[in-house]
Amino acid sequence: MEQFETFIVESPDATGARTTRSLIQDTVSDLSLSRAIVRMKVFVDPVEPVFILAALLRLGSPSIKLKDFAKIDMGTLGKDEVKIELDKEMFTVKLLNKLWAKYGKNNIEQPDKKIIIVKTDPIRDLDMLRELVIEEPQQEVLDRLIDAIALRIIPEGFRVRKHELSNTHVLFVASEDTLKPEWLAKGQEIMDSLRREENA
Repeated sequence: MEQFETFIVESPDATGARTTRSLIQDTVSDLSLSRAIVRMKVFVDPVEPVFILAALLRLGSPSIKLKDFAKIDMGTLGKDEVKIELDKEMFTVKLLNKLWAKYGKNNIEQPDKKIIIVKTDPIRDLDMLRELVIEEPQQEVLDRLIDAIALRIIPEGFRVRKHELSNTHVLFVASEDTLKPEWLAKGQEIMDSLRREENA
C-alpha cells in the first residue's frame, strides 16, 4: 500500500491502536483509496468510548461533462433534435444511460457509433446537454471513502456520529454514547493539526 504522508493512530490501548491501524491500512488498500488520502490521524478510546478520524484528501480529476468529449449542436433543420458528435467513445455507455433516463429510449437514436441524436427542443436543452455531467470521479472516491469509514473502520456499535465531508477533508467523531463537546473539540483540534502540518 502506498503510504500517506502522515498516518497516526493514538489510543490509551496500545493493542487497540495497532489493530485499528492495521484495519484502516487494509480497508484503504482494498478500496484503492490510498492515493486520495494525504494525511490521517485517528484517536480511539474504548473506555470513553470515542472514535475520531480526521483526514486531508487529494482527490483526482474533476467531473467530466459532455462538452469535454463531444460537439453538441442543433440537429437537422426544422426538427426538434440535438446532435451529439463524440470525439471519444469511452463514455458512450454512461452517456446513453443518462440520456435514456432523462428522455426515454424512444427519443434517442444512434445512427453511427460516434453520432447520437436526442429528440428534444434544442433551444431549451442545448446548453443543459453541453453541461451534462457524465462521470464524477471525485464523488465516486468520496462515496467509497464514506463507505469505508462508516461501514468498515468505525467500531461496531458506535452509532452516534457527527461528520464533516468536503473535497479537501473528512472528519468523523463517533461513539456508543451521546457525543461530548470535548470529543467534538478534540476532533477539530486533530483536523487543525493536520492542516498546520500540511502548511508547514
